[in-house]
Amino acid sequence: MICKIFAAICVVLLPGGEWMSAQDNPTNVGSESTPVDTGYIWDFNRWNDPMGWTVPEEIMGGVTGGTLWITVNRDKTALGPASWRQQVWGQNLDHELVSPGGLAIPAAQYTKVKLRLLNLSPETDGLVIWENTGNPGKDGGEVRFSMKPDCREWQEVVCHIDDNWNGSIDRIRIRPAMMWMRGDIWIDQIAVVGGLPREQVPRPDLYSEAIVPLINIPGIAQEDFRDAFKVLDECMVTDVPMRGFNYPFLAPGGAYGHNWWQLDGCLNVAGAKWVNRELVENIMRGYTEVQDQNPDGRIDPWGGAPIRGQAADVSSIPRYFEAAWDVVRQTDDHSLREEIYATMKKYLGYWFSPFKQDATTGLITAVFEESFPPVEADPGIVAAVDLNVAVAIGCRNTALLAGHLGYVEEARFYSDLFVQLAEDINRYLWNGERGVYLDYNVVDKIHFPRLVCSTFDPMQLGIAPDERIEKLLPTLLDPKPFNWGIRPVTSIARTEPGYVEAVGAYDGTAWLGDIWTMKNIPIVRGLQDAGRHDLAAELNWSTINTFNANYCEYVVPSTGSGEGVLRYGWTASQYIQAVIEHVFGVDYNLLNKRLRILPHIPEELMGQEISLSNLILPCGVDTKLDLSIKQQGEFEAVMDIRVSGSLPEGDMEVFLPVSDLSRIRVTTGKREELPIVREVEGLRNIAGIRIPVSETVSLRFSR
Repeated sequence: MICKIFAAICVVLLPGGEWMSAQDNPTNVGSESTPVDTGYIWDFNRWNDPMGWTVPEEIMGGVTGGTLWITVNRDKTALGPASWRQQVWGQNLDHELVSPGGLAIPAAQYTKVKLRLLNLSPETDGLVIWENTGNPGKDGGEVRFSMKPDCREWQEVVCHIDDNWNGSIDRIRIRPAMMWMRGDIWIDQIAVVGGLPREQVPRPDLYSEAIVPLINIPGIAQEDFRDAFKVLDECMVTDVPMRGFNYPFLAPGGAYGHNWWQLDGCLNVAGAKWVNRELVENIMRGYTEVQDQNPDGRIDPWGGAPIRGQAADVSSIPRYFEAAWDVVRQTDDHSLREEIYATMKKYLGYWFSPFKQDATTGLITAVFEESFPPVEADPGIVAAVDLNVAVAIGCRNTALLAGHLGYVEEARFYSDLFVQLAEDINRYLWNGERGVYLDYNVVDKIHFPRLVCSTFDPMQLGIAPDERIEKLLPTLLDPKPFNWGIRPVTSIARTEPGYVEAVGAYDGTAWLGDIWTMKNIPIVRGLQDAGRHDLAAELNWSTINTFNANYCEYVVPSTGSGEGVLRYGWTASQYIQAVIEHVFGVDYNLLNKRLRILPHIPEELMGQEISLSNLILPCGVDTKLDLSIKQQGEFEAVMDIRVSGSLPEGDMEVFLPVSDLSRIRVTTGKREELPIVREVEGLRNIAGIRIPVSETVSLRFSR
């Protein structure tokens, strides 16, 4: 067999993937000055001989066919009553292959541990751990390696120790798997070799002065605004592949470590997309690839979920649909649009599968972090408001993308799915007696009484009819339940018996009272969709002020103190989104060839000039937007707009929120009156103009 040709000589892997013997590469091992030491190569060619390696009985399959066979099957009792929890966290098993001792490997000379293996498991990552001579039995350090999962081809896996170890190495240990759920791995050879240092993945730019927009907003310092982008940079992971994710990605930040999460990563796209389109496009490709490892269309809640590669019960609240739509309508890569569309369809297939969708109500049921506060009930019981709205948004965005791609029947299908789910939300989640939306027990057919701020989520996309929005608003605007006018909305009502204000490190209770950007931005969007732009502006401004220079995980409502992780990715990202997309109201849609500006100016900023400049528009390498706004009142505003670089094709739409559509006129700097646009699909209570994109535009809105 070909793999045995080099079994008795030391080999190194060239950048292009070609195998070269030590004899042909004297700069590494095998030269006269560094003779081959066969003690550093284990080829397992002798039947039933592990060559001095110790393998735990739990994973030992035997030495057979010239390979060391390892089975990674988990004890099936793990799939008992607590199985859904096991699917998220698993058991941090540490089964290890242990080399013979006394190796005396000179660390400066031998810097790689290389394995040739066949991996018929979902495992993507393992560890090499070492002990130094003179200090046996004590870990000297560890380095991660990556491999392709469920791959029916032999692969050469290199663990780049490089300068992470030093001195003399007495023993190495290999942890060949991290999830330990199912499958088999056959190791044909283990070798310790020399080689050039690992080539580093270039670090994408997220916060240099060249790409971060400039703002002029009273009370918001440019330094603090740029610091939000720096928080995103701190969340970036470039040590990839990582847990099956093959592109640099944005982790949550802080104590959550270097791992990908569906929810955090997608929310982090909201801000990152304004400064680095390539990065966020690759993040979408990464989610496609980790989804492809699962047979059911699921995107796992995080990279450490041990159930990856199998059908399972747990994902997380799907903000992927919003991130995907943000990216797909700003990319000019048609193949990426198709790829994202396929991922969206498969992910919806997971949510509408029979074990997630209740057959009687049509609602999607939640478990764990598929809703916030997290659902601790077993699967198939709780239909949560926020989850069902998030899936409805997924249906709507998928329908829009299908239409743009020319899939007429599929666009109609997903549009109908949105309408049906919206009807089910209104039929079963609305509590007429209390005038709010509540989570629903689909088994016992009763509402859960706890009032959560996601009661306002159905205002998005017109899911809640106008008469119900009118009933919701008094609950929102009363300071007693949700803090209106004091700080942003609390996660559950302050009037609830279980309300708490959590401080310190996250322990789960912060969802029972504290303030999160993730719970407030959907309400801002919902108020805008409902045509209550005045209320949206105030809540958005309150969110910005609360989290400005305070990019913490969550805030204590009574004190405003930042708690949890203090440099938290999605907070910084949604803060950026709140400034660019909601205060200034900038939206660019390449699919529709449309640049839209619809500012939401809070009362505090009325009469003051604010500006946004150097904002990269995702339609050319040099296209940027400068925008200044001075709004005096509902019908009085002056806007100066400049587009530099390559002008995007299509129209520029500039609107103001107004309550009386008949009382507004728009003139140019030359006092030319422009035709008024009053009806735009998806927008309510706005009026403005639509003109071809040009380099400079000065507009005056008046009665």
